[in-house]
Amino acid sequence: MPRRAPSHRARSAAASSDSSLPRSDPDLQPRLGEKLSILFRIEGDPDHPYSEVVGLLQRVAVNDAGARTLAVCRRDGSVVEVAEADVIRLKFIPIRSGGPFRAPPSWGSD
Repeated sequence: MPRRAPSHRARSAAASSDSSLPRSDPDLQPRLGEKLSILFRIEGDPDHPYSEVVGLLQRVAVNDAGARTLAVCRRDGSVVEVAEADVIRLKFIPIRSGGPFRAPPSWGSD
């Protein structure tokens, strides 16, 4: 049997969340402002059933039925809202240590 290279554990919100929480229900409130990538389902185009958004987690909203919506702010300043039920993969992206944080120009200057 050929040797296999060692594999690393997946780095995702579900894998790094508190083990007392269900895998499908990680607490995202403490992670607001962190950079992440979300792969999610979209409807209306059978040839392209998925989309991805990369940006900063801006808000986690809960409606009356208890369903959560994640708001992600892209680099260009646009905000994409994704229903948690449509999320296929959610992965937090480590921050580079290349210097201080620079807000995108679309955020405006103070």
